[in-house]
Amino acid sequence: MEINLPKGTHDVILDEARAYEKIETLFKAVADLYGFSELRTPIIEATELFTRSVGDSSDIVRKEMYTFKDKGDRSITLRPELTAGVMRSIVNNKLFATQDLPIKVYYLGPAFRYERPQLGRYRQFNQFGVESVGITSPLSDAEVIMMGYAALKMLGFGHITLKINTLGDDESRKAYRVALKEYFGKHLDKMCPDCHERYESNPLRILDCKVPEDIEIVKKAPKISDYLTEAAQESFEFVLATLANFDIKYEVDESLVRGLDYYSHVVFEFHYTTEAGVSLGALGAGGHYDNLVSELGGPALSGVGLAFGIERIYGVLENDKLLQDVKEETDFYVMPLGDNALLDAYMIAQALRGAGYRTEVCFENKGFKTLFKRAEHKGSKYAVIIGDTEMQAEQVTLKNLKTQEQITVKYADLIDKADQLFAVEDDHDHH
Repeated sequence: MEINLPKGTHDVILDEARAYEKIETLFKAVADLYGFSELRTPIIEATELFTRSVGDSSDIVRKEMYTFKDKGDRSITLRPELTAGVMRSIVNNKLFATQDLPIKVYYLGPAFRYERPQLGRYRQFNQFGVESVGITSPLSDAEVIMMGYAALKMLGFGHITLKINTLGDDESRKAYRVALKEYFGKHLDKMCPDCHERYESNPLRILDCKVPEDIEIVKKAPKISDYLTEAAQESFEFVLATLANFDIKYEVDESLVRGLDYYSHVVFEFHYTTEAGVSLGALGAGGHYDNLVSELGGPALSGVGLAFGIERIYGVLENDKLLQDVKEETDFYVMPLGDNALLDAYMIAQALRGAGYRTEVCFENKGFKTLFKRAEHKGSKYAVIIGDTEMQAEQVTLKNLKTQEQITVKYADLIDKADQLFAVEDDHDHH
């Protein structure tokens, strides 16, 4: 009987898996350049971690978490995002006391949200992100944004627009919240049930509502920029000036509030427009937070972070034909002609692998045509042919599958020859 995947999940196979690997390797390398170190947290956490940090009023906590009781009757949740776990780890391991500030970490791994599956959105998805914790300087905010921007550029995205907003400091938000309550109070009877809940718990969340009628009401709502304290305004202007200084194009978007309750000051999203001028929405996003560490029992430390969804990035790269080089590639395909040659063929394959070459060997007795077809499917650069004649002379026939040139090489000289061929290839690649 065939068992199917749970709804909203998918298998990542072949070229797609190679593409994920490429994207993740690049993200890690860029994070590394900026001085971030990897941190791995468990996939399951105490439910309270997310209700406290992500916030009771967020859609994630209200509707999307996978929560269950374990055998010890503890409430456990599959992480819906990774920032909260990183903060818990910083507090549990007292990194704020043993490491120089800021603590700069990156993470990569699966997260789970019970949401409606749609294009590029899955119930299990992979997130890459960074957190820089412990310094309040707006330069720290700018650096995280610049790191994200650099990573997207290196992946080949052309037209990136940074949408950015500020939610101000606590004082700015208190004043703004009062203004929003006053404004939305007059329109609440015409708004969706979710907005009624958000009105009570966190009126800023209403700005995020996706219901068309409510969007019209939101358009006329007061703007945060009218309620910013002088300090919050200066901090935001400093970030914008820094970005402009490094030629990063941005748009200030006052409706941007982000989906989590813990943000303050700068919030941002990276948007991508295709060559054809179609906007494909946000590729990644993040923001500044002030109370996350203290909420979880640590000292009052500010931080800034961003996250990218790997599935989302892959989907857009694929859609915009930016993933040309993730086909399978093999250096050598070893072809034994007849069963007698199998053992020698395997010995040669192992020697090539030992020297660091990706090598496949055919274990079946197949004709030339099939062998070359298989070599082609594997993206092989060279065929290593070995039959009775070759075995007697202790040599192989080496064929370049691109140029069709072939030479004979002694068993004993094969690795040296391989090194020569690939050194020449590397030279060509670099010119």
